[in-house]
Amino acid sequence: MPVCGVPDNLYVGREYVSAPHDLRSLLKGASNAKFDFVVVSLCKAPSADDPIPREGPYVLRPSSDSDLALDSKTWSSAVVGKLSDWINLSASTPAARECCRQALEQELAWASHLGVYGILLPPPPEKACELYAAALGRYGINGICTTQLMIRIPLLREQEDGWECWNRFRLLCDQNPRLQVALELTADLPSTDQELMRWLAEPVRAVIVPADTFLTNKQGFPVLSKRHKAFLLQLFRHKVQVILQDLAEGQNSEAETEKYLHYIARLFQSRPAPTPQEQFETPYHDYLQAPLQPLQDNLESQTYETFEKDPVKYVNYEEACYRCFQDKLSKGKKQFVAIVVGAGRGPLVVAVRSAAVRAGIADNLHVWAVEKNPNAVVTLRHRCVLEGWSNVEVISQDMRSWEAPNKADLLVSELLGSFGDNELSPECLDGAQRFLAPDGACIPSKYISYLTPVTTHKLWNDVKNYNDLAHFETAYVVKFHAAFFPTQDIKPCFEFSHPNWELSSNDRYAEIEFTSEVDALIHGFAGYFHCELYAGAPGLAVSINPDTISEGMFSWFPIYFPLRTPVVLKQGEKLKSSWWRCSNDRKVWYEWAVTEPSPQPINNPGGRSYSVGK
Repeated sequence: MPVCGVPDNLYVGREYVSAPHDLRSLLKGASNAKFDFVVVSLCKAPSADDPIPREGPYVLRPSSDSDLALDSKTWSSAVVGKLSDWINLSASTPAARECCRQALEQELAWASHLGVYGILLPPPPEKACELYAAALGRYGINGICTTQLMIRIPLLREQEDGWECWNRFRLLCDQNPRLQVALELTADLPSTDQELMRWLAEPVRAVIVPADTFLTNKQGFPVLSKRHKAFLLQLFRHKVQVILQDLAEGQNSEAETEKYLHYIARLFQSRPAPTPQEQFETPYHDYLQAPLQPLQDNLESQTYETFEKDPVKYVNYEEACYRCFQDKLSKGKKQFVAIVVGAGRGPLVVAVRSAAVRAGIADNLHVWAVEKNPNAVVTLRHRCVLEGWSNVEVISQDMRSWEAPNKADLLVSELLGSFGDNELSPECLDGAQRFLAPDGACIPSKYISYLTPVTTHKLWNDVKNYNDLAHFETAYVVKFHAAFFPTQDIKPCFEFSHPNWELSSNDRYAEIEFTSEVDALIHGFAGYFHCELYAGAPGLAVSINPDTISEGMFSWFPIYFPLRTPVVLKQGEKLKSSWWRCSNDRKVWYEWAVTEPSPQPINNPGGRSYSVGK
């Protein structure tokens, strides 16, 4: 049985060195020892009497007599098949390479015929892996094999870091999503934590933990070092499976084996329970979502309800309104008018009214709640009756066409998007500021978008699977999970302030440069925003920028700008990019391009693939 956990369970397998003589008995023993699956060689290993074939046609020699050794359900649920580890497509002679090619083809076909749970491929050569990648592309990834492929990658090898080997190999395989990693822990780990964290963005399906990576504690039990343990705990968050390797085999080994399995199970179950925010975010991990277009589309009730549950945003909005009212009172103001534009189902109305009560001006405040969605207007009017909003007047119009009877002291909105301005907050607030008195205030008062490069194998492949240019030229709202950020720098892009009395253009241009802190493959850019709510209260903000994030807030996920061609960066190498925010009388759109280390085509010129309608 798998190790039980929250929110997911852990499946643990055992790798056997020698080919099994009696596979059914071996599986029974592994099951009794509480392993969920086994990893076994599908073909007989060479011996002194029967050495590795060097030339001539390869003859398949299965380790089991036939597929009748097990029923199909057991093959597909309990057996990971290893291919022969002597297969080397970069062998020194053409005859040896041809023999290895035949072996790879036949063993992949045999594994596919058996329908095994997974196929474990031997690691690629440290340098020249082109022939291996080409053969795997023909016979495995794009060929006869239908089973999930895992390639064994040791964390460290004699001459290079395992990630470098994997990155070279997966690029040759066109980053095919069918190719996943069985990451083998080594006694020594890469020197920096960043080099380890790169693996969290890779398609690691299983972690192989050899017995010799364990230490022995004072009580004589196997344990992992602090860095091994911390890394494995990080990998558990990505639903990896664990394969224990090089455990003692034979009689009287059960007690020793149980110690290793027990340690892994305890480590997995030591993880803290997910917080309510984590529980909310889990279904959205690495899932591409189109950004909202609230000016064009009317939101549904469920969307409103989700946003209204945010435990941080509306508290901060209320505090900003309260600070504004206090400032107005200190200047002798007696009567107050507030306008909530894009009022939705009323959470900002509640924030404004609550702030007025705190400031002692509830009887001297009039609120206009302007909302263009007729369905949300029904709710607003119902709440006016149900909750006694006697000082609230609901306006069922578009803020861009409505004319306010009087000037307002406060203009409140929540039109921000994941990139700050991507839901047209600048255009909307510029249009609505005509409602403001000369000394009126806007909440929000200023917001800045931010960018940083990101490695995200899964999301990039999800975009690629659409098989068109348009999806690579579209920005997506994403809760990044299997992602890695090769620099700690998160740099500003576009800035907007309100009120914008001069009505200066909202078009923008920015050049941004990053320096990679580790070798990496860049699949695009992650975007964020930081918003100052009230100019009179510096530091009172809502932010999804990781450097200044509003903890516990979940109304916005980051935004992802993909690159058609990922960029390979070496440590210390610079990544330069250009960014445009453009508009015409019908729409607003972004354009972006990498300019160094090698220029790439500008994405989304003229908004041909992605835009936000006015």
